Amino acid sequence: MKNPFIKESNSLAWITAGAAGIAAAGAGIWYYIKQRREGQLAAAYAHEHAGDYLEAKQPHKRKQRTDVHNLGDIVHHQQL
Repeated sequence: MKNPFIKESNSLAWITAGAAGIAAAGAGIWYYIKQRREGQLAAAYAHEHAGDYLEAKQPHKRKQRTDVHNLGDIVHHQQL
């Protein structure tokens, strides 16, 4: 008959479970930091290029200033 007062050693199972838990926690923390860094880089890129979709502003054309004696060269008279 088996002696009920003798305990079996479970120390290897506890060490293995602890190591697996620490490894899983480390992987989770690494993944969280990686995703956070990628999100910050994407936000910085989006902030930097936020106005790229806007058209480049065209410079305003200046009015041509003419004197009365230059009007004859500018106006083309219709000939009937």
